[in-house]
Amino acid sequence: MLLRLAIFLPVSLALATPAIAQISLKSIGDTCLETELDDCKVLTAGYFNRADYGDDEGAPLIAWQTQAGISEYGVMGGFVLFRHDGDGWAVLDKGFDGYFQMPSLNDENVLHLPGYSQGTGAFNTDRLFKLEDDGTTWTPIDMDNWLVGVELPEDLEIWKGVAFDFSNPWSGYVARSGLWRPDDGNCCPSGGSAVISLEIEGDTLVGKEVEYIPPTGEEEN
Repeated sequence: MLLRLAIFLPVSLALATPAIAQISLKSIGDTCLETELDDCKVLTAGYFNRADYGDDEGAPLIAWQTQAGISEYGVMGGFVLFRHDGDGWAVLDKGFDGYFQMPSLNDENVLHLPGYSQGTGAFNTDRLFKLEDDGTTWTPIDMDNWLVGVELPEDLEIWKGVAFDFSNPWSGYVARSGLWRPDDGNCCPSGGSAVISLEIEGDTLVGKEVEYIPPTGEEEN
């Protein structure tokens, strides 16, 4: 089993195929790497190392940057993920379509990068990957349609981005969200909240059971 050693660097404030060109990460803490943003600044940067008590213990595994800068759409955030192929660093994935937080890597080697879009909807731009048993192949997990088939309470909907939690595989993966009634304002869901259980099936995230939390003062029917 691969555990994680996270090293956070202070800010001066077809994915499985290894790339041929290798990248230096010497300036990962203060210089935007592989970016598409102008006037780019590093927000967070760091590493996850192997700690499996085998021959590869302490070997580098994943590195990241989250960034902020200017794109053709105005002020924007971005991220770059790097994977180590045993010899050097190569880009695993990158994106500049939202504002991104530091990634997490759990005990099942699921790598989650939280992200949210511009605008009042704050829709999800998260990225999710799973390290395969070969210890080198990262499979991207499709997060686009996880809500399809999920049965929410009658006349209640999810209108904005949700908070995904992949931190603890033993207690289960979940998505948390407020619930909107049809006559609610966009700002303010009044229908209580939901905790939706999630599973990774192959390369797809799937929503399962719903735990409904009624609004304060209301009893669930």
